[in-house]
Amino acid sequence: MTVLICGGLGMGFTLGLVTLSLPAFAESLPLAEPAAGAEPAVPNGGVTTDSDTVTLTLPELLNLTLEGNRELRNQALERIVQRQQLAAAEQTFSPRFTPTIRADAARSQFGGEEIIDETLGSVLLGGDRTDLDQEVRLDTTLTTPLGTRFEVGLTPFEDGQALQFRVSQPLLRGFGRAVNEAPLNQARLGETRNQLALRSTLIDTLTTAIFRYNDLINAQAQVEIQAQALERRQQQLEILQALVEAGRRAPIDLFDPERSLADAQRNLVDARNQLDQANSALLNLIGTDADLRFVASVDAIAQLFTAAAAQVGTYKSEELVAQALAQRSDYRQAQLQRQQQELDLLLAQDNLRWQLNAVADGTLGDSDRSAVGLVATRTFGDPAPETNRVASDIALQQQDNTLAQLQDQIRNDVVAGFNEARASLLQVEAAERATLNARRQLEADQAQFRLGRGGVNLFQLINQEESLVNAQTNELAARIAFLNTVAQLEQTVGITLERWAGEIELGREWE
Repeated sequence: MTVLICGGLGMGFTLGLVTLSLPAFAESLPLAEPAAGAEPAVPNGGVTTDSDTVTLTLPELLNLTLEGNRELRNQALERIVQRQQLAAAEQTFSPRFTPTIRADAARSQFGGEEIIDETLGSVLLGGDRTDLDQEVRLDTTLTTPLGTRFEVGLTPFEDGQALQFRVSQPLLRGFGRAVNEAPLNQARLGETRNQLALRSTLIDTLTTAIFRYNDLINAQAQVEIQAQALERRQQQLEILQALVEAGRRAPIDLFDPERSLADAQRNLVDARNQLDQANSALLNLIGTDADLRFVASVDAIAQLFTAAAAQVGTYKSEELVAQALAQRSDYRQAQLQRQQQELDLLLAQDNLRWQLNAVADGTLGDSDRSAVGLVATRTFGDPAPETNRVASDIALQQQDNTLAQLQDQIRNDVVAGFNEARASLLQVEAAERATLNARRQLEADQAQFRLGRGGVNLFQLINQEESLVNAQTNELAARIAFLNTVAQLEQTVGITLERWAGEIELGREWE
């Protein structure tokens, strides 16, 4: 099996003033075909295990991450609490009902006199005299957005005054919809910030999943590169051994090929270890301890690279900056934070006013009573209200500076990421050409070496073999770096969810 990092790219892309015409990847990979009769490679680089092998595409990994990642599950559970907190805040101006039921007994004893009390209370409590008292009361309060507060108390089973009421209307501090709805508006802003925080966590986690999938691709292809390098060196050693046995080469000529073969064996073991680590990282990411071995689909890899290259060709830096300012969770959260601090300043300024309330209260029952008046209060000598106002004002100015700095940072990061993605694609093109040239040179040297002409010695052949492996490794690294820079750019712009929206399933728990 030959593991590819991308598919054939017989196409060109125009990036700004740079035109890229990428050669087909098939010209550089697949690598040299195994010798006839050789056992086919298995997904983990030639080592058979009892693990269940699962072919995995990137969208499948993203959905598995959404389903099983522990951090994301905790965030989803936290959202349940946050939605409940918003629901509680939304009831700020709903009426409150407080029923009270009370029953008590008072026992008395008169000194020196024997009193016979055959009431139920006396029998139950065994006292000389027991008085039972009970009360049923219903209190209702309601606060309006203007700050008006209604309080009503009802005692239906009490003789005399059955209904008590009180109405209080702030005239200075606490007056108006803006002040009274400020805590509710802050709660709504907080809920939006919570949603954005979850979105940011989703983007970060999915970007990590993309990086881990690219690591799997990298490790998987490295195993294949090293396995094929080992096979070629084994073939070279076998040819040389035959020449030594025929007396055409000295036994000392076997030393370098045997060393080269041992190096290839060690490199293959290292590559397999890297593949195990990449597989373990995916298992940890999706939150499972199942004995699974993931294999990146060759066709899916080809489509992944082709789609990423085509996508980069459509990007324009200024459009990406505009998208980032509209999509980035941290920037939108900073804007919401500024709105919250504006409300903090409004409340701090309101607390500097006199507390002047118009109050009306009274009772209705056997004898009615009512009263209307003004109540004015203010605490002198307390520096806290002015301190809070100054602190809120300064915090608002600081937030303006933070927004300006964040805007500059976003612009710089997006432009840098865009340029890095374009440069990375150019590096892939150069690495492809280097691999193609190294393969052709090795094939030519091998042919001349077998024929015993052309001035190619064994040492040069081994060096050329190592050059091909290095070129293949560099091309692989360039392709992985390109995929990572594209994922990083999408994370920087804040469009990761939109990029994969058609292939991942976001349920209500992620809202």
